Amino acid sequence: MLKHRLISGFSFMGLVALMAFFAPTWVIALFILVLCALAVIETVDLLNAAKYPALKWTAMIVGLLWMGAAWLGAAVPEWKIVYGLMPALSAWAIFLGCLFRRDQSRSLEKLTGTFCAVAYAPGLMQFLLLILVLGRGPSHGDGRMLLFYGILVIKFTDIGAYFTGSAFGKHKLIPRISPAKTWEGVFGGICASTAVSLIYFALFKQTISGMVFGWGDAVILGVLLGVAGILGDLVESMLKRGADIKDSGHWIKGMGGLLDVLDSLLFAFPVLYLYLQWVLLRGA
Repeated sequence: MLKHRLISGFSFMGLVALMAFFAPTWVIALFILVLCALAVIETVDLLNAAKYPALKWTAMIVGLLWMGAAWLGAAVPEWKIVYGLMPALSAWAIFLGCLFRRDQSRSLEKLTGTFCAVAYAPGLMQFLLLILVLGRGPSHGDGRMLLFYGILVIKFTDIGAYFTGSAFGKHKLIPRISPAKTWEGVFGGICASTAVSLIYFALFKQTISGMVFGWGDAVILGVLLGVAGILGDLVESMLKRGADIKDSGHWIKGMGGLLDVLDSLLFAFPVLYLYLQWVLLRGA
């Protein structure tokens, strides 16, 4: 199990590294959109397992439109108004999608499930695209190294928490949600995220995607992203426990489904985006 988990994890990180250094920006954006579509499918399947039927195609179309509007709204000023209207447009689409269905059974549950599917994957994954466009280098609108930084820090939180918890874990974190997670694992994960953040800043000489960071930013972001990643992991554990399933899918050997890989990223990337906007860009 551990062997497959490590192979899958480092294969994922290898793919991310290759894309960060060599793929065009539009390819990275398209890859994120594909991941979003797959994450919506998994979320709908998870909701169905919990007896909350969701409208799969409605959730996917609305979610991808929201992601597309986020990308265009950040890259093209004229599209900002469309992006600002997306919450209302999404609500209209979901309500009308239920209203005009021939089968009106369990409409309230379908509405609830569809809103949840859109909010969980596209609603949080849009920040990957926003950060990609927010970057300032090597040309304006290229934030690939910011994405790579975030993924490295967040995933090493998972690795640090797993090995520290396995070796020293005694005090349970939230056993009713995730019996295996411990406070020792949380501490190890945050130490790992902070260490990786500092190493990354040192390697890139404190300039990432054209943005200038200080060592204090490295420490603060290491802690914030580590905590947010752990919370994202716990939220997905809560969803799986509610659906009485072990993994969100079976796509990735040793790790489960796509949501089992993305869960920590979903909660951490909004934190990274807010820090970039409210702290670094305001201070520039």
